[in-house]
Formats: sequence, structure tokens, C-alpha cells
Amino acid sequence: MAIDTFDWCVRTGATEEVNVATLQAQFGDGYKQVAGSGINSAMESWPVTCSGSKSEMKVVREFFKNHVTTSFWWENPWGDKNLYRVRSDSIRPNFINGNFVEIAVTFDRAFAP
Repeated sequence: MAIDTFDWCVRTGATEEVNVATLQAQFGDGYKQVAGSGINSAMESWPVTCSGSKSEMKVVREFFKNHVTTSFWWENPWGDKNLYRVRSDSIRPNFINGNFVEIAVTFDRAFAP
């Protein structure tokens, strides 16, 4: 099965959110021991916005709905091409006027198709 690629333009100004999973143990003398949790401990997500005509954004919206459980390739603003999935509760269309639509969505890094 081929993995789809998201190649529509996103609004510049996308903001990366990074969450590094750690295991921590705090001791009574103030010493804290910290270690990474797992091999893929750094999770990144990107809240992005796409905009365009209603007909074009309808296609983008379908792509987003179809990639909540299925990964896709996307080159983030750092230039890294990674696998991502659409966060299930993040698809938010906004009708600016009759024919212009913005869709806000969050991409979460995926480590498997």
C-alpha cells in the first residue's frame, strides 16, 4: 500500500509543539533523575491552516478525514519529511465568505504507517 503525501500549501507561521516523554524520580535531597521514555520519546505536532476556494478545500477536508487513522508524508517547515496523522478532534473549517474557506488542523508525528 502506497503512503499518501500531503503537498497542499499551509499558512506560513505554523507552530511546532514538542513534547518529550520522560521518566522522572524525585529524591528527598533535591536530586532528580530523568530519563527518556521509549525510543520515540519526542512527539511533535503542528497546528496548521490551509485556505482556498470551497471546492479545493473540500478535497483537502476529505484528505484530513481520511488520514486520522492512516499516516501520510509531509515535509514540515524544518524541511524534515516525516509521517504524520491528523489529530482526530482538530479539523476545523471556517467559511470566510461564500467561496473562501480556511481549515485549521493539527498534524501529529507518526512512527508507523
